[in-house]
Amino acid sequence: MSGEPVQAGHLPPGSGARAARRLAGIAAARLADAPAAAEEQLRRALVVGFGEIGGRELAELRTRLVTAVAAQPGRDRDVARAAASAAACWHPISAADSAHLWLVAGRAWHRAGKHVEAVTAFDRPLLSGGAGYPSGELALVRAEFAESLLRLGRHRQAAWQFTEAARLLAGSATQRHRHADLVWSAAVARECCGQESAALGGYLRAAGLWGELGKIVPRARCLRAAAWLQLRGPRGRVRGPWWVTIDVLMAELNGRLATDPGPHIADELDRTRAQFAQMCAQASGPC
Repeated sequence: MSGEPVQAGHLPPGSGARAARRLAGIAAARLADAPAAAEEQLRRALVVGFGEIGGRELAELRTRLVTAVAAQPGRDRDVARAAASAAACWHPISAADSAHLWLVAGRAWHRAGKHVEAVTAFDRPLLSGGAGYPSGELALVRAEFAESLLRLGRHRQAAWQFTEAARLLAGSATQRHRHADLVWSAAVARECCGQESAALGGYLRAAGLWGELGKIVPRARCLRAAAWLQLRGPRGRVRGPWWVTIDVLMAELNGRLATDPGPHIADELDRTRAQFAQMCAQASGPC
């Protein structure tokens, strides 16, 4: 033997695939206690197996890489890139796996503050109905999608996503707080895009939900927002009895202050009185 290294072009057929599988096995053994080492082995496996592994085996290898990267804190952008690559590999094989990985990518981009990329990733599976997630998990994903849409100024689409997220949690005994928050968020987004009548209904609905939960501060904020929309109706006409809304709120805050004289209640009462004075100054009706 000459002792010279074997050139890549003379490697036996299939040797790259076999080496990739050995590296994947090493990665599997290291994943739980050393995810960074597992990631290194998986990336090497993808390189040496290039052109010899494909289909489901390649998709599974890329999915394991997502798991290894996700196990390391502060790697959201890398998680997103790895998940997008894995999703593309799964696309011709399994729609459900591809959709799940696009959502993983979208959530990672969202956490990283890369909202254009997040929206692009979320769009794929959510516009086609999601990835078969349980209602609570899908509501969380839709809310993150909505938050990224808000950051991009796409308020109408954000409102729809918040509304869908809230619908998924309606009737859940364990998610009542989250449900109320989503109804409120949908109302804010609708107001921002000019859907004021729908926003008014949303604020009143959210206020009712917060009242059922005994949460006076978010209830007060929703009722004040509703009162402003009632006052500022289309073409300058009053949309509803804003003074009744504020009167009910002030009576409730005064009652709470008498039994629970906390600073947060006093602050909300002060805000309500100040805004009531502003509303009276703008209104032509009763004060």
